[in-house]
Amino acid sequence: MDLTTTYLGMALKNPIVPSASPLSQDVDNIRRMEDSGAAAVVMHSLFEEQITVEQLNAVQNIEAHAESFARASPRRSATCPTCEPTMLGRGSTST
Repeated sequence: MDLTTTYLGMALKNPIVPSASPLSQDVDNIRRMEDSGAAAVVMHSLFEEQITVEQLNAVQNIEAHAESFARASPRRSATCPTCEPTMLGRGSTST
């Protein structure tokens, strides 16, 4: 018996098309549906707003931690307050 049909312009071997459900969230389940005779599977929709929000959250998370590392600042040595500051806090020994 020939069950071929078209759905949204796609040629399908049969009209069995499982809809979006928790089963269609896992690739292994989708393969099982195909092995069981499904000609196509309807996936969950992705909306532009969801993608935009996820990207914005990722950028904010990165930016929030960008300044979390202390910057090295020059300081004067406690033993030689008039010496030139260095990044290690040791004064210059030049005379």
